[in-house]
Amino acid sequence: MFGFAITATFVSYQLLTDSPSPIQRDSALMAVFVVLCPPSLLSVAFDPEVGTNNYYFLWTVIALLNAGLYATVRALVSRRLQRPD
Repeated sequence: MFGFAITATFVSYQLLTDSPSPIQRDSALMAVFVVLCPPSLLSVAFDPEVGTNNYYFLWTVIALLNAGLYATVRALVSRRLQRPD
């Protein structure tokens, strides 16, 4: 759920700071989002227009990939911590 929530926050930030918005995008914050959501780099390859059906479909796929990434990391860390030395 954490990976999905990060992606949802990222998409919300993009929608709030879209070009007609008076709020400007912060480059440092965008970089933090890219670090926390590595699958978001897929959006660069496809580059859908903000607010279209393709945009929401792509970001749904990115959210699922990011959630899977965080679930995998959690499972690996849990397994590592449960092993006796």
